[in-house]
Amino acid sequence: MSALPERSNPMSEAQRTLAARWTTVESMPIAAVYGPDDRTVAQVLGIGDASARRRCGFKGPGAAGWLQQQSVPVPAQPNRWVALPEGGLVARLGRTEFVVEDAEGSATCARLDAVPVTAGVYPVLRQDAQLVLVGSRAGELLLQTCSVDFAALDAAVRPVVLTMMVGVGVTIAVEAVAAARRYRIWCDATYAGYLWTTLVDVARDLGGGPIGTEVLDR
Repeated sequence: MSALPERSNPMSEAQRTLAARWTTVESMPIAAVYGPDDRTVAQVLGIGDASARRRCGFKGPGAAGWLQQQSVPVPAQPNRWVALPEGGLVARLGRTEFVVEDAEGSATCARLDAVPVTAGVYPVLRQDAQLVLVGSRAGELLLQTCSVDFAALDAAVRPVVLTMMVGVGVTIAVEAVAAARRYRIWCDATYAGYLWTTLVDVARDLGGGPIGTEVLDR
């Protein structure tokens, strides 16, 4: 079987001179390590790249029912997300639009893409970049870069917020991880390099910085 073609990383140019070591995840080059202090940085404020996760989207009045017919769980309310059994998540954007995101190694999107849609269901191409914020000062970065007070949100209900961050339209999923929080930030790939560079600059002012996937995925 031939290898899958390499997928371009929308943030690689901005990251290239910073990362100490690279790897390939889901056929996409990803920064594996930035430096020996990645783990320490992550505890304060780390910014990672999860763009390699494969995504697909569906919208329309029949989308929720069709996804359930394919054994895909859907959030009961708009602007929420639920976890997939094999890893990954399903986010509900408004009432009738859904984003499905695979975990590394899972193939829910490939399976869904192979199933013909029914009336009232419309596939949506999803080629988003994804940044991930972790660490004790992640909330401070969000306060400085967007107008939503994420500290006031209940992470237990798995909220999804559509907002602007340093002038870029983003979708942010709030994830409770033990006693901390993780923020998954999707944006149009066109603006990914700018958003990455800007957030890294802010993170460094707060004692954080970029982290590689070897730390982010643990």
